[in-house]
Amino acid sequence: MTSYHRFELPSGTRVRVAEMPWMESVSAGVWAGVGGRHDPARLSGLAHFAEHMVFQGTKRRTARRLNTEVESVGGSMDAYTSEDHTAFFVRGPAEHLTRFSDVLFDLYQHSIFDPETVKKERDVIAEEIAMYREQPNQHVEDLLCRTVWPKHPLGLPIAGTEKSLERIEEGALREHARKYFGAGNSVISIAGRVEAGHVRELLTKLLPKGLPPGVRPPSRPFKLKAARRPSVVSETRDLDQIQVALAFHAPGRKSRMMPALRLLNVILGENTSSRLWAELREKRGLCYDAGSDITSLEETGLLHLYAGVDPDRLERVLAVIFKILHGLADKAVSSSTLKAAVEYSIGSSRMAMESTSHQMTLMAESELLHGHPIDMDALYARLRAVTPEQVRRAAAEILRPGRLTVALVGPETDHALVERAAMAGL
Repeated sequence: MTSYHRFELPSGTRVRVAEMPWMESVSAGVWAGVGGRHDPARLSGLAHFAEHMVFQGTKRRTARRLNTEVESVGGSMDAYTSEDHTAFFVRGPAEHLTRFSDVLFDLYQHSIFDPETVKKERDVIAEEIAMYREQPNQHVEDLLCRTVWPKHPLGLPIAGTEKSLERIEEGALREHARKYFGAGNSVISIAGRVEAGHVRELLTKLLPKGLPPGVRPPSRPFKLKAARRPSVVSETRDLDQIQVALAFHAPGRKSRMMPALRLLNVILGENTSSRLWAELREKRGLCYDAGSDITSLEETGLLHLYAGVDPDRLERVLAVIFKILHGLADKAVSSSTLKAAVEYSIGSSRMAMESTSHQMTLMAESELLHGHPIDMDALYARLRAVTPEQVRRAAAEILRPGRLTVALVGPETDHALVERAAMAGL
């Protein structure tokens, strides 16, 4: 059974450890509470750029050496930037935890942000932006976010734009790391075949003073403006398919509605037993892929749906989607349907807990975003306590035309057709 431990280093750096003695591997990471939504107005992409630069060399190691020290013993190293945090992590054989930790904290604290390397990496990120823009199923999500969160940092691409990249220099990157990669804004998380006492000794040796001071970034809250009709945005491209993304504004991660919303999403489109999959693909053969997921942030969130469809079938696909949504808001699901969603949610969560990477991520995010460990048994109990009527009420609250944004990429689309389908179906 996994044993959890929590302590702080002398500087106040929070540390979470999950002892999983039966595992052969260890996952170790450090999370910073800064992400794309915290980027300065003219420097969108700054947090993501800093994430890239951290791997480009330190005072002790070149970029190549950072990678080879981890990979030469079977490990792997990666990072990502989200809307509200940045994560750096290593996974590999448990006996190499000391090596992995030394590399991890070296790059987190001592990256050099060399001006010439900044220029090179700027080109790399520009290629990354172009790559995603060339993928319609990716680009439609950027188009969606821009419209869902207009004139707000959440609506800007996390990677930035070519123009904003040109404005990001080494000074801004260095200052970003200095301010936000510190004790007051960081969580160290380690899971696998480790002992908490050994981890404490190791971190005390590697970080005798803990991490340097750091602050939490300022954040501008998003305020949803009342609307009665959906927003529709499209980009015309010469493609065989239309990529469709729909998003309904939803509550933030701490809302009491979250357990019901989570189960609503399972029933709607999270797996191949869902209504979207069953109706659009299995029953009617209207698309290859369709589904839904949830984005949960501090003060806001999204219930997100997606599909790739033949242009001639768009109207029919939209009619089916809105009929499913209306049904969920109009009539409570059966007890057996709800029970299956509950068991799926709990079962998939329990399966994920067998992964050291998942344990590491869960501990770090719960500490960083919630300020305390998540009690999984209590979470499961809340899911089991949800009633069919609570799921219906959550659907009725969220699935409204004024909360809806639809984004499309592909052959030219009639916006009025999309809006009519939403108004008629919801």
